[in-house]
Amino acid sequence: MVSDDAAGPAAIPAGGLIEPPMAMALNVHSSPGVYALLLGAGISIASGVKTGWGVVQDIVGKVAAVRDPDNPDAQAEAIADPEKWWEANTNEPLGYSALLAAAAPKPASRQAMLAEYFEPEEGQGDSKGPSAAHRAIAQLVKRGSIRVILTTNFDRLTERALQEVGISPQVVSRPDQIKGIKPLVHSQVTVIKLHGDYADLEQRNTVDELETYPDELQQLLERVLDEYGLIVCGWSADWDKALVRAVEGTRSRRYPLFWSQYGRFSDAARRLTARHDAVVIDGKSADELFTDLVRRIEALDNMTTAPITRDAAVAQLKRALARPPPSDRAVRPRRPGRHPGPRSQHTRSKAHERLLHHLGRHLRLQRSRPPGGQRHPSAPAGQRCLP
Repeated sequence: MVSDDAAGPAAIPAGGLIEPPMAMALNVHSSPGVYALLLGAGISIASGVKTGWGVVQDIVGKVAAVRDPDNPDAQAEAIADPEKWWEANTNEPLGYSALLAAAAPKPASRQAMLAEYFEPEEGQGDSKGPSAAHRAIAQLVKRGSIRVILTTNFDRLTERALQEVGISPQVVSRPDQIKGIKPLVHSQVTVIKLHGDYADLEQRNTVDELETYPDELQQLLERVLDEYGLIVCGWSADWDKALVRAVEGTRSRRYPLFWSQYGRFSDAARRLTARHDAVVIDGKSADELFTDLVRRIEALDNMTTAPITRDAAVAQLKRALARPPPSDRAVRPRRPGRHPGPRSQHTRSKAHERLLHHLGRHLRLQRSRPPGGQRHPSAPAGQRCLP
């Protein structure tokens, strides 16, 4: 469980001179592992991957085309309003699972049908591959900044990006998997696929399917929303009624809610951000948001590196000077009739001693210098102590 006591990570508010992206970077850097991500379809747009609803529209269009091959407009009409076409031509409610079960009833045929939507096509290299945002998220996970990822996406781009950097994520895509998972704090990263995985039939896509979540998934979701801070990206909050209610009903909000908005800001999103006093980051795409976050956190890393002490610096310098430079250590062809003598080594050691003597004198002056950089009494006239 993420700690929320007085000694735990402190939230750094946005406002004034601290712009929202800066506040997010400061909070994530100061509280590693405390923030979870909530990723929607917007994060995968740059990869050319369709949303779950986009897949439904396309498959319904194909069904309409083969059902009425003599009508050249059948496919376009079905794609324009797939629910209306489906109700008019079938006796089943339209849903991702029902549609796939009807169009491709066997697992092998279902995999083949879905592959074109979620997997790279042969010869197209990195098409439908992880975007810059997915790869930046993988870096955040690798450094320990992020440990929990909630996603409404069916694709496996997040998992692929994590595997590229040598991380095997714990993935939850079905409610029956939840009982056997590692505790979130003991897993390097857990990817919770709220709407399921594209290769499974147990998916939630239509308005009715998104009205409620199974009890096990609902409890896990509520735990994450209660115990972790949240960074939202690419989620419109338009159709996911169960997820909207879960976010809306979270009362504790121990840590800030950061909401990245790119494009239209839905009424549901406005209500959620207002309810939780969210820090809204406007006008950044998913790629821009996460690559910028990594860059800012790395800058903070460089600032917080422990400074080296004088004694450690002198010790390191002694070790470095005790070894000849690489050019002197290199094997050189020996001139005929010439035998190497100790003179060059003796000259080099004398130079090292002089350098160490001057360095030590400078450090002694620094330790005893008066404030303000005034000249030390033991320093030569006209010489001031270095700041």
